[in-house]
Parts: sequence; C-alpha cells; structure tokens
Amino acid sequence: MSLLKLPDDLLLEISGNLNLRGISNFRKVNPQLRSLLTALPPTKNFSSITVAIEQEVMTSIFESKGAHHEAVAYIKRDDGCQVNGKLFPGQDFVDFYIRDLEINLRYQKGVLDDFIVIQEDGANDSAGKVSNILESRVRPLATRSLLMQLTNSNQVSQFLSHLDVSSLERIHINGKERYIPFRFEEFEHLEQWRAAKSFYSTVYHENSQVFSHLLHFKKAEISVDNLFMRDLLAVRDAILSSRLTEFTVHYVNFAEEEEFKDLLEVETDQWPRVHFKVRRSFSMTRMSICLTPFQ
Repeated sequence: MSLLKLPDDLLLEISGNLNLRGISNFRKVNPQLRSLLTALPPTKNFSSITVAIEQEVMTSIFESKGAHHEAVAYIKRDDGCQVNGKLFPGQDFVDFYIRDLEINLRYQKGVLDDFIVIQEDGANDSAGKVSNILESRVRPLATRSLLMQLTNSNQVSQFLSHLDVSSLERIHINGKERYIPFRFEEFEHLEQWRAAKSFYSTVYHENSQVFSHLLHFKKAEISVDNLFMRDLLAVRDAILSSRLTEFTVHYVNFAEEEEFKDLLEVETDQWPRVHFKVRRSFSMTRMSICLTPFQ
C-alpha cells in the first residue's frame, strides 16, 4: 500500500513517532501531508528550547523531561545548507532554520521551563526573524523563564512582548561582553516585565540609578560600576514594603562605603553581606541585601 493511501489517523501516528527533523521532512512528501500536519500538528512537550545564533551556524536544542536531548545544527555551506551532516543544495541556512523552527515551535503544547536565546558577537542578524516567529503564533509562547545572551537591549523587547504573561516568572539577561548598550526604557512598559517575579543580569551598568527599574520584582541581581547609598536606601524601602525580598548587587566602586557601614548592624569582618537596621513605628524591622565588590 502506498504511504499516501494510509488513513489520516495512521499518518498522524507515524508523524508522532518521528523526531523534529523527521517531521519536517515528512511534511515535504506532498501537499496532502503538509496540509494534514498543519491542521493537526504532532505535539511535543519540551521542557527547554534553546536558539543559538552564530555567524555561519544556527542551532536549536530541544530538551524534554527525562533527559531527552535533541540538537539540530544548520551550517552555511557554499553550495547550500548542511543539517546534522546532510547537505541540502541551494538552501539558505538561515531561511531553512527559520522555517523548521517555526514548525517545531508549533508542536510545543506545554509550558516551557526555559526559552533560551543566544546570539554571539558578529552573528548574522537572525534574532529578529526568530522573534517574528513568536509574533506570528496564535497564542503567546508559554515559558517560565526567558534567558537571553544578547548584543543590545532592544532584543529584549523583541522577545519579551511575545511571551505568555501568566507563565513568565524569571528574566535572565546576559552579555558576552561586560558592557552592552542597555536601556530599560525600551521594555519596562511591557506587561511581561511587570508581571515577572525575578530578574538576573550579568551586564554591567554605569551606576546604581538603574535600581529604580527593578524594585517591583521579588528577587533581583544586577551589576554596576558605581554604587550610591541613596539607591540602596530605595531598595531598603522596597523590601520594607514587602515587594522585594532579595536583592544582590555586584559593584566596582562605592565611595560612600564607610558611611554606609555606619548604618549596619554587622561586624566588620562580615562585610559585604549586610543587614540594615530600620526603625518602623515602635518595632525593629530587619532586612538584608547582599553586596559583592568586584574583584
């Protein structure tokens, strides 16, 4: 019996047992199969999806609970695109990757633990095309964590705005370089930014004035060159209002360090893990902030 004469439910069962690359190839057999798998796509329940963008390589990594791991690499060749060792003549590796990623994201049925986007310095500018896939989805992508390694902050809003607000809990922003252009104003108006519970970043900022963008989180970790006491006191107020519970600062310079120590109920050798002592009405309220000098 010809494959195309099989009933739809059997064709769907076959597609459900294929890996992601196999499903993509199965769709290309003929228009009937493509229409069937578009209308009734096989579902996957990944726990993590990683998109890695380099100058001549784009890679997707799909992980599932139970330690199942599937990586698909798309490599630019002079005569086409190589996918996991197989050459596809005449294919542009970026377009080929984007088409497959769009299909694979369509199969995701559950909430991801992590959606990870890594763009290396000097990489092809494909992050925008990946974010366009998210924008084109009928429903926002549901993930508990967004982790990005990027080259500039406008990429944050490109992705953040297309994620499911009710699922997102953690935002991690890393830069391969210590300093990258970074402006919170580009995305702090987004509902996803306001709804997330924690923020972590390895990017260094000029000074601690950026703390004002983070006081709505439950937990935050950030790095600055110049730390000012007035900004630490604003963090104290946020903790006392019960919005913020944990705040970690990595810093290079703190000109008011000695003055700040005078406010602390702490032995000198315990620095820089500090405890403020704050009078509130007639009771004493304690709070803590971890400060880590850059070594």
